[in-house]
Amino acid sequence: MQVSVIGTADDGVVFERLVQLTQQKNLPLALSFHTLPKLSDKFITSFASENVGKAIITIVKNTPMLIKIDGGSVIKSYLNWQSLTKRIVSAGRKSELILQACRLTSDMTVLDGTAGFGHDGLILASTGASVVMLEQNPLVSLLLFYEYELMGQNINWQKLLSRISIMHGSFFDVSLVAKLPSVDLLYLDPMFPADSYSAKVNKNMQILHELATPPDKMDEQNFLAIGKTKLKDGGKIVVKRPILAPFLANQPPTQSVANDAIRFDKYDW
Repeated sequence: MQVSVIGTADDGVVFERLVQLTQQKNLPLALSFHTLPKLSDKFITSFASENVGKAIITIVKNTPMLIKIDGGSVIKSYLNWQSLTKRIVSAGRKSELILQACRLTSDMTVLDGTAGFGHDGLILASTGASVVMLEQNPLVSLLLFYEYELMGQNINWQKLLSRISIMHGSFFDVSLVAKLPSVDLLYLDPMFPADSYSAKVNKNMQILHELATPPDKMDEQNFLAIGKTKLKDGGKIVVKRPILAPFLANQPPTQSVANDAIRFDKYDW
């Protein structure tokens, strides 16, 4: 995948680190750096209009962000783990629907098979559980690796991050998944068609949703079939769904917990 990275002359250091991570993690990306006089929406829009169809990252205050032009407006999408600090510290079953569904304890292990921006994985790790984040898209994987490294410089995050590991690869790559240890919980948040949502996805997540392909019927069956092979005895699968979405592979769960927008379906095996 060809990726254009735009920034000012001062952003070369961040670009070089992105290149290093791409090489170290064997990501199938080819990064090229383009210097703009200013990172104003005007200059970004002009660059994007000349590079239609290409993946674009802009570096803003040492932070790589995905770019989308929507009706003349620039949408910047980024992981921003720092913004989750208070939520992670206070996370519990009373405040987090995901934790009500997963019921983790500190001695458990988790495979997040569809990591995305890593937000749910961070909440799962807040319980003390060990979490492996697996992400298929190489561009999103690059942002995950960079964010993990960036936040690791914050001493208050180091204990949490020590329980998290990130891998690039597809959950449907049987040979890859076979090498992973069995876990107590498999967590899945596959993307779904836009008409599954009762409300518009927030702007920061729009690009992520566009990068992901909604699973077809065979994919949905494979999620569960492969998932079963990775569970310890008594393990469970939890699937995040829009409230209006059907059950994964039309398989009724053992239990569901939900609010007005999101549903978590739990499968015990």
